[in-house]
Amino acid sequence: MKPPTLKPPVGTVGEALAADYLTGRGYHVLERNFRCRGGEIDLIALDGGTLVFVEVKLRRTLSRGSPLEAVTAVKQARVRKAAQQYLSLCGRVFARIRFDVICIMKSARTTDITHMKAAFSQP
Repeated sequence: MKPPTLKPPVGTVGEALAADYLTGRGYHVLERNFRCRGGEIDLIALDGGTLVFVEVKLRRTLSRGSPLEAVTAVKQARVRKAAQQYLSLCGRVFARIRFDVICIMKSARTTDITHMKAAFSQP
């Protein structure tokens, strides 16, 4: 009997797609899945001299709403808090930071990626 094939978690798939998307556009991905007491950041990347904190949302259907709708004010606050933790731990100073959202709609046949730069603001 053949063992069942395990699918990677949806979040892992979305983050890999988003990292590839960003890398293909000249970003340098510094961190994936940065976790701290305050929350989690899916991707942290450099866009030139700008440090970018990226929230990735993947949906296979719209039954639970669009990917962007999932980035609520509460989620934004958690990302901001985790970003503050990252900045205090990384030991570097960045002149500019930005919070982006990458929305992914993935079906069996297509993958649509929408990159929203500066999707929400700093505290």
